[in-house]
Amino acid sequence: MKKIYTIPFMLVLAISFLLNTSCSKDEKGDDQIEITEDKPGEIPGLGEAEGELTGQKYKLPEGIEQVGEIIGYEGDINPTAKQKSRELRASGKNNAKKAESPAEVSTDFSRGSGYYVRVRINLKNTTSSNRKVELPAGLVIKSRSGTYQNGVLLKKTSIDIPANKTILLDLHMYCGNAAKSSSSPSEKYDLAVISNSSSLHDLINRLKNKKINIEQYFKETDGMDKYEDIVAFLQNILWNVTDSESGLLDDDIEYINSIPND
Repeated sequence: MKKIYTIPFMLVLAISFLLNTSCSKDEKGDDQIEITEDKPGEIPGLGEAEGELTGQKYKLPEGIEQVGEIIGYEGDINPTAKQKSRELRASGKNNAKKAESPAEVSTDFSRGSGYYVRVRINLKNTTSSNRKVELPAGLVIKSRSGTYQNGVLLKKTSIDIPANKTILLDLHMYCGNAAKSSSSPSEKYDLAVISNSSSLHDLINRLKNKKINIEQYFKETDGMDKYEDIVAFLQNILWNVTDSESGLLDDDIEYINSIPND
């Protein structure tokens, strides 16, 4: 007679949990990143901290392809904000270097928030249906040579791509390495990771419902002036996280709270 073996019920549950966890690991969204505890000024790949960027590898959604290389724009659109940022920054060593020349902005395909890092990304919709591409908060675009600043997206943004079309995304991001050069058409970039830094996500969570993206200001008469004021302050606040041990200051939190909600 064959022996019949039974598996304890609790063991079955444990095996099922492990299998489900393993299967779902690669399907996490940006709001499900496994956060790693760190300290301001010690985030790998940001500021002057050594090491590779850490986090969940970012992948474009199915049906969307990157066409060609990601390159920097010839400059940023708001030198006024850049000057304000420099005036606000107390330490001269952390003033990012000037972008090479100004560039125009398109209200159709400009997204994100920031000005020291601005890149061009050709995105192709290979499907027969319109698609929305979401770029998550915490996304870091990496300078391939390491000479230029890595770009940090502090708030989620999205863009619609018509069926079977290719669009040129003009993506605005914040500088994650204050001592390096701002974006340049001579540099190539790569979609890197959705950061898992606890210090960075503390800032991201505070900005989640705040009106900071450039596309939110296009329709306002004085929208760009408001936008430039905001990004000047936010760049310095981010540097307190990436390039300083201070982290978020009480004044930083007070300013963030004053930003209009969506």
